[in-house]
Amino acid sequence: MTENPTPQPTPPAEQLPWGIAYLREDIQDLRQEMRDNTQEIRQEMREGMHLLHDRIDALGAASNVRIDETNKSLGARIDETSKALGARIDETSKALGARIDETSKALGVRIDETSKALGARIDETSKALGVRIDDRYELLLNRIDLRFKWTITTVIAAAGLMMTLAGVLVAVFKT
Repeated sequence: MTENPTPQPTPPAEQLPWGIAYLREDIQDLRQEMRDNTQEIRQEMREGMHLLHDRIDALGAASNVRIDETNKSLGARIDETSKALGARIDETSKALGARIDETSKALGVRIDETSKALGARIDETSKALGVRIDDRYELLLNRIDLRFKWTITTVIAAAGLMMTLAGVLVAVFKT
């Protein structure tokens, strides 16, 4: 709240110009002091802004370095994991390939043995009977041939199933 000052008596007229001159000097001094203070404040603000900009630049550079280090670290980990998974997939593929080859060879040997045994039995039967093969014998051979084909088809289907399973396993390990 504003206080109402008590009215002061007016000084005599001779002292008035002298008092105004002092007031004018005081006002000029205050103005100069305000200008100086304003310049100081502006200078401090400029320095503060420069410091702030420097700090922001330093934080940006540090962030970029940290991002680069993280990228390198993640890249190295991804490469290591990729190599390890690739090696495991190759090992599994080789192992499955070897097992498929072994199974295929074993089936081939069994088919050959069965075919030879059947051929030998047919030859023995033919010689023992000493008779020409008639229509019934031809039908029997067709049945044997059909069953043999069925057996071969089953073996091939089993091998195909094993190859499909191997392909699925390789695809699973690749992912």
